[in-house]
Amino acid sequence: MFGPGTLTILVVLLVLSIVERQTPLFLLSLALLLAGILSQLWERYGLVSVEYRRHFTKHQAEFGETIDLEVEIVNRKLLPLAWLEVEDEIPKSLHPTRGKVYASHKYGRAIIDSLIPLRPYERVRRHYPILCTVRGEHLFGPTRLRTGDLFGLVTRDMDLESTDTLVVYPRVVPLTALGLPAHQPLGDQRIASWIFEDPSRVVGVREYSPRDSIRRIHWGATARTQRLQVKVYEATTSHRVVVFLNLNTTSEDWWSFAFDPDVLELSITTAASLAAWALGEGYAVGLVTNGMHRLGAYRVAVETTSDPTHLPRFLEALGRLQPFAVRRFDQTLAEEARRLPYGVTVVVVTAGVSATVAAELLALRRRGHPVTVILTGRGPTAGSIDGILVHRVGPPDVWHETPALSFVAN
Repeated sequence: MFGPGTLTILVVLLVLSIVERQTPLFLLSLALLLAGILSQLWERYGLVSVEYRRHFTKHQAEFGETIDLEVEIVNRKLLPLAWLEVEDEIPKSLHPTRGKVYASHKYGRAIIDSLIPLRPYERVRRHYPILCTVRGEHLFGPTRLRTGDLFGLVTRDMDLESTDTLVVYPRVVPLTALGLPAHQPLGDQRIASWIFEDPSRVVGVREYSPRDSIRRIHWGATARTQRLQVKVYEATTSHRVVVFLNLNTTSEDWWSFAFDPDVLELSITTAASLAAWALGEGYAVGLVTNGMHRLGAYRVAVETTSDPTHLPRFLEALGRLQPFAVRRFDQTLAEEARRLPYGVTVVVVTAGVSATVAAELLALRRRGHPVTVILTGRGPTAGSIDGILVHRVGPPDVWHETPALSFVAN
């Protein structure tokens, strides 16, 4: 409205009003001229040196946890802003418990809308509690800033493309018995003694036994105690479990955008709970899936570890999984079988067992791997597989409410 031509006319009218001593014209032209100048300033410099940042309490949250999203807006200039509208794009599934939120035109997205004034060099912070009840890798942003003059005559927009991610871990619940003692839900006895030891790592001493080699004698401890003492070495291997997770939930077709969300979440929750249990019991645990992460193209896996502090690695890998598979599950089993050391226990979490998958499971058993299958789907009960434990968990619709996973023998 107040372009260069309009401002020039207002200046001419102001001069004429002074020359002709026309007070009303003088006041009107002066007011309009000041409004025009201010409008030009706000239009040109309103969004200059305006900063917008997001801060999460943390970027990885446990399922059901409430985290705080802090939004910080700074006006780093002398020119105040009569109003600043902030539209920050967020996942629709993670609705904050406070603030003005409305649906976006984009699928699965929403907008947090804020309208604030900013004084010169003012910093404003706003907090939005977010209840993390949807697993996944959630994207926050981009953001649109909009400001203008006090009179509503001009506006200026600016898009900020910066984004932040929040990973919500899958739900982890206790495991109940599979018809076996509750501390053995995999149906496989833990090894009571280690097969291999590392002689370079001494973790203690004990009294000599006739079965001990003379090379194990700890002469310093023997001299102190006046009784033969032998070295106790750190074990180099422990019983290992590899969890195989199948992301196919509706059919044997490995590549499809159709999926059953409840079956998917029950499968991922089962895999996460198994990993947490096994690490807590001292197993060395690995994870293999035929799924992928956002913007990824390769299957997701976690290397075998027995360190319980590495549980977040499993939870993040499972939390970021997209509801798609990048390859057939039977191919995943066949490829990974070549990398498994002899005797590793295999636990398969899958919605169903096709003929090709059953063939690969039998091949794993023939190679010396104890195999347990946990079914999470809605389909009919799978037939028995020779020498392989098959259990069912569910139903899928109550995965987010069940206090523990109960396994029923197939």
